[in-house]
Amino acid sequence: MANEELILEAMKEVLITGQEMARRGLVAGTSGNCSVRVPETDLVVITPTSLEYELMLHEDICVIGMSGEQVKGRHKPSIEINMHLAIYEARPEVGGIVHTHQTMGTAVAVAGKAIPPILEEQVFSLLGAVDLAEYGAPGSAELARNTVEALGFKNACLLAHHGVVAVGQKIRNALHNAEIVERAASIYIMSNILGGPKVVPFMAAEYEGKDL
Repeated sequence: MANEELILEAMKEVLITGQEMARRGLVAGTSGNCSVRVPETDLVVITPTSLEYELMLHEDICVIGMSGEQVKGRHKPSIEINMHLAIYEARPEVGGIVHTHQTMGTAVAVAGKAIPPILEEQVFSLLGAVDLAEYGAPGSAELARNTVEALGFKNACLLAHHGVVAVGQKIRNALHNAEIVERAASIYIMSNILGGPKVVPFMAAEYEGKDL
């Protein structure tokens, strides 16, 4: 077993973050999931499937190898484990992931749209537009591939008919990025009522003539 102290710390971070996601209204019931890459190992710690966050205990958190085998945990891991592993494989710098079903971000995803770069904090933290991943069934390899493609080098993307994925160097950064997505989505939706959004000036040329 790898460094037990690092694993225990990662399990604590996942538990706290999962419960914080629920407290902030980014998930409800058993929806969504979050994970941490354990430093200096090939292990990932992730929330279990079908367990409400407020009932979740430290020992419920799952430890998974990068090849997908379960190392620790009394429950099965989240159905989206393949998506988390695919992101970690594609993005070595990512240390934490949150997948939410937040209302405004999901509303934009259901409309089949991306969120253009309309806020400075969005551009600085998420690295530009929040793009839309094409639909893939929950837990599928297709969804994992589509999510990695939509993320690219950025720190968040929307999942068609599903929700939001946000990443960060630490899981706390990923959670913060998910909240930036929700604020950007809310403002994007409201700005459409007022005649349509405008992108931040320093990216205006890139979006000139494009339908927002």
